[in-house]
Amino acid sequence: MRPAKKPGQVTLLDERNIARLGIVSIQTRLGPETRWTSEFQIGERRYRVEGRSADGRPRGGDTNVILGIETLFGLKGTPEDNWLHTSAYELREASFLANNGKNYHRLRESLLRLWSTGFIVSEGWVADTGRTTWANQTLRLIDRITYWDQSEGADPDADRARQLVPDATLSIKLGDQLAASIRAGYTQALDGRLLHQIEQPPARALYRLLEAHRYRETGVRAESISVGLEDWRAACGISDGKPSRVLRTLDEAHQELIAQGYLEEVRPEGRRGQLTVTYVFRAADAPDPSLVQALREAGVSAPRANVLAKQYPDRVPGALTFLEHRRSVSTTPVRNPGGLLADYLEHPEKYVVPEGVGPTPAEEPERVRERQARDRRAQEQAAQQQFEAEQQVLLSLPPEEQWTAAAPTLRTLLFRRLREGEWPELERLCREGDLSATSLVREASAYAARGQLPEFLASLRQQFRPASP
Repeated sequence: MRPAKKPGQVTLLDERNIARLGIVSIQTRLGPETRWTSEFQIGERRYRVEGRSADGRPRGGDTNVILGIETLFGLKGTPEDNWLHTSAYELREASFLANNGKNYHRLRESLLRLWSTGFIVSEGWVADTGRTTWANQTLRLIDRITYWDQSEGADPDADRARQLVPDATLSIKLGDQLAASIRAGYTQALDGRLLHQIEQPPARALYRLLEAHRYRETGVRAESISVGLEDWRAACGISDGKPSRVLRTLDEAHQELIAQGYLEEVRPEGRRGQLTVTYVFRAADAPDPSLVQALREAGVSAPRANVLAKQYPDRVPGALTFLEHRRSVSTTPVRNPGGLLADYLEHPEKYVVPEGVGPTPAEEPERVRERQARDRRAQEQAAQQQFEAEQQVLLSLPPEEQWTAAAPTLRTLLFRRLREGEWPELERLCREGDLSATSLVREASAYAARGQLPEFLASLRQQFRPASP
């Protein structure tokens, strides 16, 4: 089956109403509870979600899988029968998971958890009498799944780490409400590049939740949102209710979203029992936060650092290099490093930079980019040289040690494609030194990258000992 485009190359679809409900906890580890209730208010809307699941509440990386399913469903034209016919390989690609056996196991677990979970969703309105009226409906994200998996040995229950077969057909029937809502266009377009750059599942889940709640019915995205911390705890699916622990749980995701330039700042405000958290989103034309931080650490005030990073983004690295050079040659400390940096950026004609220290003050941005490109090429060359050196070390090992180091990678690349009895034969050849396990990894990886593993296996089989009659 033809692979999906990389997540960074497509606009990811996300059903907005489902995302608002906080069905998936941003936490990666939860207790074994099979029933839970979340009740919270954000803005004028009050939500209540009751979940029931034999496999526990969806959590962490399940957000990636939901996004992958919704995006592929949209890419395939939102079929009227609500069936998404794909492969585990294609869904894994769209779900930001690396290509290894462990993630095909995780993908299987996530799909079964989502399938086993049902919800009662309630939205409430408070009347003048103070009585709340709830509108309730049952909901499922996935109705049915058909899939192929594999385990070690003949007993399907003997191996708990069963994995989906990457290139076999995987069919998922979306729940009626979810499919109809995507088909009707009640979706939010998420930034695929941002999601691909975010490293931790909780940060991805928080990004999805924030996008859903900042999106106004008029189509305008709010510049900031404020919500009570207790309501936000419930919306995020965080189990511990203590304010300090809630903030600690959120802190790592906050820092990553700030570092990625999605959030400008996060402000917890108020006192215990009345804490709120305000999210300020970074404007599209805001300066690079890493440049702002570097200028601030060098002594530039926060307001001026924002202005300088926005006006002179290509020259900030050179200015920092100039400051370090000035410190290294000066016999006395630089009295006002922040002022020196600002003046260097605003009046480059006043300064003469020794050759080799960095870009001259008046250097064009294009020349800076060329220098940075040369630096990247040098780093890539150094990394390649290090890889070659490591390969030489591995090739010098005895066959037994080579096999021990290479077997996990070879299993991921080849095991499911080998015939009965061929894996033990491959192990024998490698352990006895007739084949180099290190070289096999390199060759198999190159063939796999070109989509030519069948040709590689055909050549490899010529070296196998014929089976006994």
